Amino acid sequence: MRSVPLGILCGALIALAIGLAASTAAQTKYLDVADVKPGMKGYGLTVFAGTKPQRFAVEVINVLHGFRPKQDLIIVRTKHPQLELAKVVAGMSGSPVYLGGKLAGAYAYGWYFAVEPIAGVTPIENMLADMRRPIPKVLAPGAARAPFPGSAQSTLGRAADHRAASAHAAQRFAGGPLDYDVRDHATQVAARTTPALAAPGGSGLRPATTDVMVGGLAPGAFKLAAELLSKVGMTALQAGGTGRRVAPEADAPRTFVDGGVIMVQLVRGDVGIHGLGTVTHVVGDKLVAFGHPMLNGGIENLPTALGTVHWIMSTQNRSFKVGEPTQTLGALVNDRQASIVVHTQRTAPSFPVSVTIEGVAGAPHPNWNMRVAHDQFLAPMFSAVAIGSALETTSAERNDLTWRATSKIGIAGYGSITIEDFGAGSRTPIGPGDFARSRMSRALGALLNNPWHSGTITGVDTKVRISHRRETMVLRGSELLESTIDVGQPARVRLTFDPHLGKRRTRIVEIPIDAGLAGQKVRIKLRPAHQQQRVVAPPESYADLVRVLPKLDFPAEALIATYQLPKEAGAAFEGKVAHRLPPGAADTLRPTTKSLAPMMFGAFKQVVIPLKGFVIGQDSVEVRVREVVR
Repeated sequence: MRSVPLGILCGALIALAIGLAASTAAQTKYLDVADVKPGMKGYGLTVFAGTKPQRFAVEVINVLHGFRPKQDLIIVRTKHPQLELAKVVAGMSGSPVYLGGKLAGAYAYGWYFAVEPIAGVTPIENMLADMRRPIPKVLAPGAARAPFPGSAQSTLGRAADHRAASAHAAQRFAGGPLDYDVRDHATQVAARTTPALAAPGGSGLRPATTDVMVGGLAPGAFKLAAELLSKVGMTALQAGGTGRRVAPEADAPRTFVDGGVIMVQLVRGDVGIHGLGTVTHVVGDKLVAFGHPMLNGGIENLPTALGTVHWIMSTQNRSFKVGEPTQTLGALVNDRQASIVVHTQRTAPSFPVSVTIEGVAGAPHPNWNMRVAHDQFLAPMFSAVAIGSALETTSAERNDLTWRATSKIGIAGYGSITIEDFGAGSRTPIGPGDFARSRMSRALGALLNNPWHSGTITGVDTKVRISHRRETMVLRGSELLESTIDVGQPARVRLTFDPHLGKRRTRIVEIPIDAGLAGQKVRIKLRPAHQQQRVVAPPESYADLVRVLPKLDFPAEALIATYQLPKEAGAAFEGKVAHRLPPGAADTLRPTTKSLAPMMFGAFKQVVIPLKGFVIGQDSVEVRVREVVR
C-alpha cells in the first residue's frame, strides 16, 4: 500500500477540521422551529425611520403547525413604542427575528384590526430552502438569450426558449397572442396566485400582501393601478419614489443588510412603483426577504433597490411603512411560498417608456420618461398606467377633445413596430383606462406573452397629438343612388354624417362590386374602421407575430364597406392569407390524412373609405347587379 506523506495528511485533517467548524457555525446560527418554545424571548430588526435597522423585542406565544404546506408559523408578541401604537406593520415583512441569539425566521403575517402587536413569523429553514433552489442557467437573470427566430438557432436554443417560457406559466396570459387584454390578464393571474397568497381560511390572518409605494400617478391612474394590483394580492399606497434621487444618511448601508429596507422596482423615473419590504438574511451574494411571496411567480427577474423609510403610518385596519428607493441594486430571482430571493450581483432587465404630448398649450410637463420592469404580466399593465397618467396630468380637461397616439415598440433583433391609437372624449379627460384598452398595450402584451420566444422589448416611445374638439361624426344614414347596377359598375352611395357640434354633411362614395356577383343582390355593410380588424393568418412563430401586429387594424379615421362573395372561400395558413379561392379549392386544401390544415373562412370584399374624423354608428344598403346578357 502506498504511504501518504505526513504533511499532506495533516493538511487534509486541518482542512477537514476547518470545514467542520464552519459547517457547525453555520448550522448553529439558525434556530429550528422544533426548538421554539412558548415564552422564549428575543428581538427583531427592522427600519423604523431612515435606513439603519433598529431592535424591537419579541416573545414567543406558540407555534402554529401546518400553517402552509410543510410550513409552520411562529406566533410572537412584539414590543416597541411604535409597535404599541401601530400593532402590525406592512413593510416590516421580512424583518429577521432572533431567539436565544439564533435567527428563527421573518416577521411576515398579522391580523386585521389587531388590538395587540401580535405577528406571525415564517421559519428561517423554509426561507433558506427557497434560497437553495437552483436557477437553470437558461433562466438565470443576465444569461444570454436564445437566438431569434429566423436565425440559425440550435435545438438547444429552442429548448431553452421553451423552458424560459414555461417558467413563468403562472403569470402568462392564457389565450392567443392576438387576444391579449390587460384586465383579462390580471384576472387570470389572480385566479392562479390568490390561493397561494391568501392566508388559510378562517385564520383571521392578514393575507400575505405586498405594499406597493406609488408615486407620480394622477388620481385616475392610481385608481387603475390599485384595482389591477389588488387582484393579485398587492396593495397600492399613495407615496413617492419618482425620478428624484433620495440621498440616504452619510453612514447608511451601501448594500443589503439583515433588517434593512428592500424595494422591488416595478417602475422608476417620472412615475415610481415599488414593492417595499425588509431583508431577512444575506448569505454571500444572495438574500431572502419578505417571509411570504410577492406574486408567488416562481423564477422571476425584477429590479430591486436599497431604500429609506420616512414614517410608519398607524391605522386601525393595517399600519404600513412609507418609503422610497435610494439606489438600484440586485434582482429578485425567485418568488416562493416562504420568501423572495434576491441576487445582489445581477441586474434585472427593464425598458424605457417615453411619452411626448403635443397640442396642449402651456403644459408644464409635455415630456415623461420612465423605466418599466421587463415582466410579461407587469410591463403591459404599468406601461399603460404610466402613459395614461402622463396624459391625465397634462391634458386633464373636461372639454371635448380628440387624441391620436403613435407608439413605437422596439424589439431586439427586429427593429421596431408602429401602433396607432386614438380616442375622442365628450367632456371626459383622457386617462389610463384608454391606454389599458389600447392597441399599444395589446401589442406589448402579445409580444411578452407569446408561446414561442422570450423576446426582448427595448423601449416604448409614444407621441400623442391632442386637439381640443371632438372630431367624431355619427353615420346618420346611407342611400343608394342606383338600386340596380351593371356588371363592372360601382355602387354609388350617399353617406350622411352629423359631425359633433357641426352642420350635417353628405358624401358620395363609390364601392367597386365584384363581377362574379352578376344576377345577385349584394348587401353592403358600412361600419367604423376602428371596430374591425383585418383578416390575418394566425401567427405561428415570433417572427410572424412581429410582422402581423402592425397590420391588424385599419386606419382609424375611415369607414369600411364589406360584402360577401358567396361562391368563394378564403384561407389562412403559415403566415399567408388567400382572401379568394376558386370554387372547389377549399375542398382540395382540407387534408384527409392529417389535422394540420389551413384556417378557412367565407370570402368577402372590404373597401376602405378614408374620412377626416372618427365614425360612430353603422348602416347597410342592398344593390342588385344585373345579369350578363349574352
